[in-house]
Amino acid sequence: MKLITLERDPSIKINNDIIYYLNPDYVYIPSQDIWIDDRKFIHKNSLIIAPFKSPVSGYIIGTKNDYLVIKNDFRELEKKEKRFKKKITIKNILECLDKNNDKLLDTFKNQTKFTNIVINALNDEPYVYNNIFILKENIDELLELLDELSYIYKTDNNYLVVKNIDTMIINECLNAIGTYPNIKLTLVNDEYLLERKEFLENILPIKDNTLYLSATDLLRLNNYLLDKDNTTILLTISGSALKESRIIRVKKYTLLKDILDNYFEIDTDDYQVIANGLMQGFLVPDITNFVITDEIYAINIMKSSKVREDACINCGKCLEICPVGVNPLSGKNIKSCINCGLCSYICPSFINLKAKLKEQIKNER
Repeated sequence: MKLITLERDPSIKINNDIIYYLNPDYVYIPSQDIWIDDRKFIHKNSLIIAPFKSPVSGYIIGTKNDYLVIKNDFRELEKKEKRFKKKITIKNILECLDKNNDKLLDTFKNQTKFTNIVINALNDEPYVYNNIFILKENIDELLELLDELSYIYKTDNNYLVVKNIDTMIINECLNAIGTYPNIKLTLVNDEYLLERKEFLENILPIKDNTLYLSATDLLRLNNYLLDKDNTTILLTISGSALKESRIIRVKKYTLLKDILDNYFEIDTDDYQVIANGLMQGFLVPDITNFVITDEIYAINIMKSSKVREDACINCGKCLEICPVGVNPLSGKNIKSCINCGLCSYICPSFINLKAKLKEQIKNER
C-alpha cells in the first residue's frame, strides 16, 4: 500500500515555544474504590494506589466523579529520599523498566545486541507535535542516551528520524548531532502511519535486529535512569476553534478545563473536543470533568463540522485505502483493524466507518 499525506488546515499553526502550567490549584487522581481520610497530607510523588502517585504536595479534600481531589499547597514537598543516577548498562535498563512496570521491558528483554537503533520523532496525527517537541526540549540528553545505547548494544547504525517538513527541529538536530558521528539524521516524507514501526521499517534501508523507539519512549527511559521527576506530561493543544495552538507541559492529573481557562481561548461556541488525534482519538463529551492522565498526549479543539452522513455509494475507496486489508463494509479481516481511521477519512459519504468497525469488533468479543 502507498502511504498518503493527510490534508491539513493551513490556518492551524503551532507556536514554536513550549509553555508550562505546573501549579494547578487541584489535581484529580483516578480513585475508584479508594478510601483515604479527608484532609490527609500527601507528599509529592507519594503513592496513592499503584500505579498512581501524586504530582504535587497538598491535602486531600474529597472525591469527585471517581477522582480523588488533592488541593495543591504549591510547596512541592517530597519525603526525603535520595535520588540515584544509574550507570547506563543493560542490567540497569532492565531493572528500571521492570521497577516502573513499563511496556518497553519486552522490547529490551533478552537482548544483548541490536544491529540498528531507530529513534522516531514523528507523530502520525495531524496537528499533533509531541515527539518533535520532546526532542526539541531534551535534544542534548536524548542524543547522549542514544549514543550510550549504541555503545552498550554494539549497534552498526543509529538513526534519528524526523519529517522533512519539520524545519524548526532539523537545524537544531544538525547542530547537536555533530558531536555524535555515529548517529544519522534521517528525513522522511510527511506520510500517515510512519510513526508505527511496521510502516517505518519498510522505508528505511535497514534489516536485521532493530530497536525502534519514539522520542517519547527515549525520554521516559532517560528519566528512569537519571531518577528524574516524572510528574508532568507534554500536551499538544491545537485546532481550528482555538485562537492559538500551543504545546504545553502540565502536571499529571490536571483538569483539562483548568488548562484551557488559563492558557487558551476558544473563539466559537460550536466546537468539538477530541483527545489523542482526529484520526485515531476519541470524543471528549465534557471538558469540565476530563483529567489529563498518562495516556493523554493531545487535545484537538475543532469547529463543529457541517457535513452530513449520506448512504454508502459502494465506491470501494475504504477497501482500497486500508493498509491491512480490512473491508469495512463486509467485515472481512476485521480482526486486523489497526484503528487508523483512514476508511472514515476517505469516505465520500462521510460515514464514520471507524466507529462502525470498532462496534463490530466489540460485538465479536
